[in-house]
Amino acid sequence: MSNDARKKLKLRRVLAGLVRMYGAAPGRRAARGAGLDTLVEAMLAQNTNMVNAVRGYRMLRRRFATWAQVLAAPVGEVQREIAICGLARMRARRLQDLLRTIMEQRGRLSIDFLARETPEEAFEYLMGFYGIGPKTAAFTLLFGFGHPVLPVDNGVLRVVRRLRLVRGKARDLEAERVLSPLIAKGNHYATHVLLFRHAKERCRVRNPKCSECRLVAMCPYGQRRVKHRPVEVEAPVRKGKARLAGFVSAGVGKVGSSSEE
Repeated sequence: MSNDARKKLKLRRVLAGLVRMYGAAPGRRAARGAGLDTLVEAMLAQNTNMVNAVRGYRMLRRRFATWAQVLAAPVGEVQREIAICGLARMRARRLQDLLRTIMEQRGRLSIDFLARETPEEAFEYLMGFYGIGPKTAAFTLLFGFGHPVLPVDNGVLRVVRRLRLVRGKARDLEAERVLSPLIAKGNHYATHVLLFRHAKERCRVRNPKCSECRLVAMCPYGQRRVKHRPVEVEAPVRKGKARLAGFVSAGVGKVGSSSEE
């Protein structure tokens, strides 16, 4: 069996184990015409948590009804709406630069043409923008267009490294390039969502819960941790007569008193 065939089989087993732990990932269909929306949301999520990214995106959309309005607005107004995401001035400038470039290239503020491109072509197009990395590009293509790619954030990267699905020194781009072609058709969304959840809940940076994990049988990292976990030693049983406490009130109730306070 080839190395790719072994990884395909292992990825199927990993997904099955994740489903047993967390249940099936809810189905999601890419919203038609929402590619640029997804890209902007992914950009705002860079180097911040998803809660703040979603809040910043919603504030931006409440203030500006269209992306054309975002492009035409003073950078300070855009910055103010996305301040919760952090690095707001830099993000505002990058967002307006992105919109300006798309308008110049395509004549309209839309990237919906990527739905007709191959995943490889669409990925390369997005990676051509300054400030858009592999995770942002893959997130946009999967969530915005349903392309069969695997977004790899730090948590997902940690899990696939520990499972030896990629090299121990692999980065996000390498992991996406290696794993995306090996995931069965239709399973990319579920694989991403469940790996992301697993990284948060069990396969954590510190104190991972390997003893609770259904993937441990195929995880060299988990097997090592479980094998070398300190053995719990039971306290020795004392022999001889038990010694009563020095005061009756410390251990034996008085006659007529209640056993509960």
